[in-house]
Amino acid sequence: MINPYDKAHELAKSIKDSQEYNELLKSIELVKKDENLYKMIKNFFTLRTQIEIEILSGKEEDKEKKESLKRLHELVIAIPEGRRIVESQYRFQQLMGDIYKIIGEAINEGMEFFNFLQKREQEK
Repeated sequence: MINPYDKAHELAKSIKDSQEYNELLKSIELVKKDENLYKMIKNFFTLRTQIEIEILSGKEEDKEKKESLKRLHELVIAIPEGRRIVESQYRFQQLMGDIYKIIGEAINEGMEFFNFLQKREQEK
């Protein structure tokens, strides 16, 4: 029988060795060399995350924040190192999303039962 923990460690190593992850690490190192760019990118990702959390929590769209994010995005991608980190973060996020999807599909049958129980509790 296959040990899932061993496979998880193999997966972790594969991710760590992936082109997407290593490109992300390189782009982070480049950005860290420029303090102003580092702050700008940190602000960009922080604001983007805040907006995503608000959307997921059902809050009404904050048009001012969204416009600020758009302007900040334009500033960041106008700088080659900024564009590189945004693109590499996107590719890495896409890789991780695909991996989560594969794992989710593999265990879907077992999880459906618990989704049923959760829906049943919500109906009470």
